[in-house]
Amino acid sequence: MWTAGLVAEVRTLEAAGLRDGRTASRALGYRQVLDYLDGRCTEDQAHAETVRATRRFVRRQRSWLRRDPRIRWIDAARPDAAEAALALIKEG
Repeated sequence: MWTAGLVAEVRTLEAAGLRDGRTASRALGYRQVLDYLDGRCTEDQAHAETVRATRRFVRRQRSWLRRDPRIRWIDAARPDAAEAALALIKEG
């Protein structure tokens, strides 16, 4: 997110009213960049906090979704991930 231009994106969205929204300004990464832009932390600290918060969110999602028997996990790092996903879809 950071290397793909998150800071520039947040600056643009801030100018369009990002801070007025109740949820968008709290989204992963956005809140940390806003803290950085406000001088509450350094860019490195905001980046590190974004990484930490994202990992924490992923752990929560896995915990929530683990209980759902309809979910079939595919490792996105697999070279054949797309084919594996299509095979699961065909299985129904």
